[in-house]
Amino acid sequence: MESTINTLKYGNIEIAVANRGAELQSYKVNGEEFMWDRKPEFWAATSPVLFPFVGTIKNGAYSYNGKEYKISTRHGFARTEDFELVEKTENSLKFRFSSNKETLEKYPFEFELFITYTIVGNTLEIEYNVVNKNDSDMYFSLGTHPAFALDVNDDIKLSDYYLEFEKNETSQKYKLNEKGLVLDEKADCLNNENKLQITETVFDNDAIVFDDLKSEKVTIKNSKNSKELSVDYKGFPYIAFWSKPKAPYVCIEPWYGISDFESASGKLEEKGMISFRFSSIAECSESASFTFKSSSASIFIIFGIPEVDTVILLGDIPRPSG
Repeated sequence: MESTINTLKYGNIEIAVANRGAELQSYKVNGEEFMWDRKPEFWAATSPVLFPFVGTIKNGAYSYNGKEYKISTRHGFARTEDFELVEKTENSLKFRFSSNKETLEKYPFEFELFITYTIVGNTLEIEYNVVNKNDSDMYFSLGTHPAFALDVNDDIKLSDYYLEFEKNETSQKYKLNEKGLVLDEKADCLNNENKLQITETVFDNDAIVFDDLKSEKVTIKNSKNSKELSVDYKGFPYIAFWSKPKAPYVCIEPWYGISDFESASGKLEEKGMISFRFSSIAECSESASFTFKSSSASIFIIFGIPEVDTVILLGDIPRPSG
């Protein structure tokens, strides 16, 4: 069944957002498209939300309070669920997805997830709000997965594109097994350099995931013209880059959470997820603003916990240790 598509035009910006997953499927500035066009031979998605898990769950199951829950889908389940458009203004769309009988069978928490798209000037602001409706701690991960089109043609090859960090980096990337689980060892990737070349094979071993970069901004550039797109991911503990091999797009993915380690115990409490406690209503929000121009684009992604009494973040987000 096809999903309802909601369109919004304000000023020189036009967006299209599907009810399914509240997924941004199109973002045009002065008629120029910046999002991947979902060719199924490569990847039939554009910008899924990752909730309540990021990545793969070991053996498709985990335990919480002595009960086993099964979930075989990667990146949680919100991206394939139908959201409800709960508010539309001249420059914004707000969507809601609520826990239900089916979600409680695979994720033992009641919640509301809101995603709001707001056009402000030449900027598209995207805000994610998670509401804990339980009388106990709630564990979840949250990530973004936008895919940006790379204009590959007779003059520009895929290998002409590269990712440029704002600082020189020396960092190793996580190694993943064939199931997408994280290994207990890393691989060398960046050595006092600020560029990661995009090639037809760079993503042959799945996503490139870092957890220790000094940079808080990365820019997609190419060697043939001045068009570029920047992403500011300040505050996120993980940043991932991914594409299907040889596909003309690249995903820039700030994450709060990561796939299970190959050695994971299977206990939800040990996954290194966000945990916050109920007190009337507990709310955790993430916001991202996308600013595009005809020749360049900047995305500013900010993670923050509202400074209100109803929110308790139980320590810093830990790195999973297995």
